[in-house]
Amino acid sequence: MTSEHLYFITFCVGNLSEALHKSASQVYGALRSSGVLNDYIIPCYDVLHTFSKEYIVEDLTEALRERGALA
Repeated sequence: MTSEHLYFITFCVGNLSEALHKSASQVYGALRSSGVLNDYIIPCYDVLHTFSKEYIVEDLTEALRERGALA
């Protein structure tokens, strides 16, 4: 994992936290336990980081819902 990956993960967690009204640790835990972090965000970084903040938040929210990590 590169520093760019870490920055992007931090960006995702922070923005999801704000959008979902949850703490950053809750969001990080949900991303990690659902597999979205290791199976989606990291491998798809090259494409994901080119999208808008709004798109990324919406996409990751949907990914978490599909995996049962959000109600």
